[in-house]
Amino acid sequence: MSDSYQFSTGRVDVHRAWTSSEIKGTIEQILEDFSERLPKDPEARILIKPNLNNDLVALVGNCVDLRVLCSLVEGLLNRGLRNIAIADGSNVGIDKRDIDTMRRLRVDKLAKRYGIEIINLNRESGTHVALHSGALPEVANEVLHADFLISIPKVKTHAEAGLSCAMKNWVGIVCGQQKREVHYDLQRNILALNEAVLPDLIIVDGLIGMEGNGPGDGEVFRFGHLIASDNAFLNDIVVCRLVDMPLDEVPYLVHAREAGHILDEHIEAVKRIEARHHIQKAPARSRLAELSEARSLRWLKRAIQPALRSPRVLEVAYDFRIIQDVYFMEDDTVTDLRKNPEVCGECRKCEDFCPTHLTAEEIGVKTDEADCIQCLYCWWVCPEDALLLEGDLNHLSRQVERYKKAVEKL
Repeated sequence: MSDSYQFSTGRVDVHRAWTSSEIKGTIEQILEDFSERLPKDPEARILIKPNLNNDLVALVGNCVDLRVLCSLVEGLLNRGLRNIAIADGSNVGIDKRDIDTMRRLRVDKLAKRYGIEIINLNRESGTHVALHSGALPEVANEVLHADFLISIPKVKTHAEAGLSCAMKNWVGIVCGQQKREVHYDLQRNILALNEAVLPDLIIVDGLIGMEGNGPGDGEVFRFGHLIASDNAFLNDIVVCRLVDMPLDEVPYLVHAREAGHILDEHIEAVKRIEARHHIQKAPARSRLAELSEARSLRWLKRAIQPALRSPRVLEVAYDFRIIQDVYFMEDDTVTDLRKNPEVCGECRKCEDFCPTHLTAEEIGVKTDEADCIQCLYCWWVCPEDALLLEGDLNHLSRQVERYKKAVEKL
């Protein structure tokens, strides 16, 4: 099921999808619908910029689902387009600790499977782009020099921006710690980045979203949509309507409207779209959280940096809602998973969530790298504990404690 909304400045297509096979079919349809925009040169550089903001597994609604990435890469390769890279620069906390999100999220294994590149934009050279409030961060040259940019955002609430979708996803093209400069005037700078660099195609991963205290500590919700567009401004106002988020509660969209990217006719047309989920909004940020990001106090934050690395201090900061993210330095060491057929039921949820399209009978049996990228999605969704892991969870332990039961109910 899909709906197409045509505007004077672009289009937004809304598709329903949930299972791995439905996602594959929908991505194929999107590529066909937007085929005129795709490069004709097989050597054209295609840069896929997913939202890999954090190391939280995609099934909790924070980062892009590997089922979407696998289907997209397969679709592009089948069209003869082979110069493909997946690129993102995760948030400043991840970058500062040199955590490899590509490894933790198994994007590295996905890329190896298809013979494509992965690029950490935080470590790339860049070109300065003038934004608001004196911000002059570098945007990664890999983004600026690509022939075709595909943005893959998530649908999630954001404690500062109200909503994170296509426009907010573009903060990840800024190199490393220079993302802090974007926060000098976050809402206007989100707009400025989208004015400076335009994606050629947007495919929103609206399969599983995050609501409430997003983008890093919210609640999981099943949305079941993929949204495609050629215009980030239109994309985000449609998504706002789909999740029943008033436009004036997303400040960067207010600025986009003031700048003329969103017209009155767009607003009136979007009002006729039926909301499909009433999203739980992010709570107001605590005063301490606001102070922790104050530009004038950055010197203090640098001075107490050693103390901030203490797990106990981080837990206190989390409890007082100063931060959303508590990072663990030890990667998981899971090397294999095996099925216990004696307790496996008949739900076949594992099959629905497998990015490489293994059947329920093959999952936990065909575990070679050629078949399985060890994303652990099957293990996350299994309600019967029928899949057994070999290795230690380490950084995943907190995620499991916080989200495993919720993911099983999706």
